[in-house]
Amino acid sequence: MNTKTVTLIRSALILGLLTAAFAGQASSYKMVQLKDDAQHQADLPTVQEMKFDEAMNRCVQLTTTATLQAQAACHQAVTHSRYAAGNHGKASRTLKSYAYNNRGVQKLKQQDKVGALADFQMAVELNADDITQHNLSLLVKQLNNAGTAD
Repeated sequence: MNTKTVTLIRSALILGLLTAAFAGQASSYKMVQLKDDAQHQADLPTVQEMKFDEAMNRCVQLTTTATLQAQAACHQAVTHSRYAAGNHGKASRTLKSYAYNNRGVQKLKQQDKVGALADFQMAVELNADDITQHNLSLLVKQLNNAGTAD
């Protein structure tokens, strides 16, 4: 794993709270966008890292506007995350978890709660941090509330 990958992890930005409406109630889910660190511009990213960065950022940008394009970008981010950071280590697991997390938010936007739940669970399994745990617990709470309303 190179310095750029670790730098990307440290430079991950929470894009605020992405607001989406589900079942008549406003809910806030967090997405992660990657930002390159200017201190490490001399490090040349691999092709896979560039593809991952582009797909992750497109996923976040498109989730609020174009669902089919967002779906493709978020899926590509998950696919590229498998190769962008190598196969081992915390940085690799963190990148993968953020890709699954973002795809989960995008799936919620399309009303795919089962798919979102699976992605959030995978994100927490890979890297249980504040972002991934927030999104999973929020969705579980919503699903439980919907189940008791019947």
